[in-house]
Amino acid sequence: MITLIGKNSQLGMSLLDKINVHVDQISSNDLDMRDTSRIVNKLQNFNNKILINCSAFNDVEDAEINKDAFLINHLAVKEIAKYCSETNVFFIHISTDFVFDGVKGSYSEADKINPLNKYGKSKAAGEKVIQEYCNRYVIIRTSWLYSHFPTKNNFLFKIKTMMKEGRKDLYGANDIFGSPTSANSLAEAILAVLPHINDQTKFNTIYHFADVGRVSRFVYLQEINSLINKKFKFCSVVKEVDNDFFKLAAPRPADSSINNSLFCNTFSYQASEWRASLQKTVELL
Repeated sequence: MITLIGKNSQLGMSLLDKINVHVDQISSNDLDMRDTSRIVNKLQNFNNKILINCSAFNDVEDAEINKDAFLINHLAVKEIAKYCSETNVFFIHISTDFVFDGVKGSYSEADKINPLNKYGKSKAAGEKVIQEYCNRYVIIRTSWLYSHFPTKNNFLFKIKTMMKEGRKDLYGANDIFGSPTSANSLAEAILAVLPHINDQTKFNTIYHFADVGRVSRFVYLQEINSLINKKFKFCSVVKEVDNDFFKLAAPRPADSSINNSLFCNTFSYQASEWRASLQKTVELL
């Protein structure tokens, strides 16, 4: 029934934990998304009604210099979108809050995008080609995704690893805001979409989904630190800094928090508060 690209991503693994129907799973070992000429041939091996793309180049810093970001987030997505349109497959694609410039915050789907960095620009380009080439799709933008899985660029697991290795001081930016979202929450939200794929009033649309709340990196990290210290008896302290402290190559949106009202109203979904989802995820570490 479902083809899943990105089975080893934190979202892919969260989905596989929850899906109770047949899933044909594709990992980067099965298909190099940078080799866009191979994508259609690989997908033609399956005969499913739904394709979920959890694959992405999501290293924000590396995207500033690595052309793979546009290959994976834009050109590969274009090939998938064209394939889905030609075969009448329903396409669910995950995008990001980083398509916004962070000036406004609490973004709705009606707000104009204006990505600041190359990661955001590559994801925005992916959204555009889906809208241009695909005839049955849902794009879900999410924010600050994390999980209990030991995957690359998983903020929660990175922090837990640093604490386990004896890092005493952690630093959180007080001037960067977003909506921390558990991969388990996003997986459940995606499953809530599936019964509606034949309702034309609900697809060919971009939706925002995040756990409920707007929070600074500093407060987010404080909560992570408190929960992990309590569970594992570590002894780290979070220090408040400006984002400039990190001397990052890629500019970050100051406030990329998103509003999920449209998604929740459309799919009759009750989103969790971000602290509750974080606590549940830390329990799985």
